[in-house]
Amino acid sequence: MRVAQARRRVAEGYQPTAVARVAQISRQAIYRVPARRPAAAGPGEPSESDRAIIEVAKANPTDGTRMVAAIASQQLGERVNRKRAQRIMRAHRLLQPTRSLDRRRRPGYFRVRRPDELWHMDMTKVWCAEHGWAYLHAIVDCCTRELVAWTLDVRGRSEEAIACVDQAVLERQVRPKTLTLGTDNGTQFTSRAFRKHLSARGVIHRRGGYRDPESQAFIESWFGQFKKRVVWRCEWETLDQARKEITEYIDTYHHRPHSGIAYRTPAQVAETWRTLQTRAT
Repeated sequence: MRVAQARRRVAEGYQPTAVARVAQISRQAIYRVPARRPAAAGPGEPSESDRAIIEVAKANPTDGTRMVAAIASQQLGERVNRKRAQRIMRAHRLLQPTRSLDRRRRPGYFRVRRPDELWHMDMTKVWCAEHGWAYLHAIVDCCTRELVAWTLDVRGRSEEAIACVDQAVLERQVRPKTLTLGTDNGTQFTSRAFRKHLSARGVIHRRGGYRDPESQAFIESWFGQFKKRVVWRCEWETLDQARKEITEYIDTYHHRPHSGIAYRTPAQVAETWRTLQTRAT
């Protein structure tokens, strides 16, 4: 700052010697022109940790700088600053274009205090060459961000949705009247058979508003990342191939940092809750 002010005074006609003495800087600082690395020279030779950041960014081309920094920190065993990851990704042209969305913000209507208290469930379509559109039902735990159950079938009826719920409830050993299941207003979720089955299981059904995806924010976000990382980058021929790659992705997802839980992994958060429950009993 002092050097910049001194250069302005010299440009106005003041003597460099007097300006340097008053500003308590050397005259060399006034005359020196900072050398910049030419753009044609490239980013230079990266260090070992820089190479790790580059490899993470290339292996996760749909992720932003914060997620790349979190994964690199996990692999290197040391904290990687987000701005450092951004600088390296920019130098190697690995930054992804971002959209500036003016989304509305509103307070939530459900405070999640433990696992298996609130699940979000939804359905999306994926393409398989052998069968055409296949229907993926998935359930995410809003506390730990774990994907507690999923099914992939050639039809998206209430029977397939009920099978997905049964799989999750039985594996997690959910007690009656302790779980709330949030869904949208799809026909399989509003059907009499689905609602009757939830009532028999003791699961409270909570439906979101019409044309209001924010009421199902957790599962909608999961589907969005799943499609960017897997669906739009793969071509599946059969249901078996799709199920195999979806299983691999979910296993990886449970052990990668998640921005919604302070860049910890869903597996780490779930293990923390299990440890607390063990100590309480």
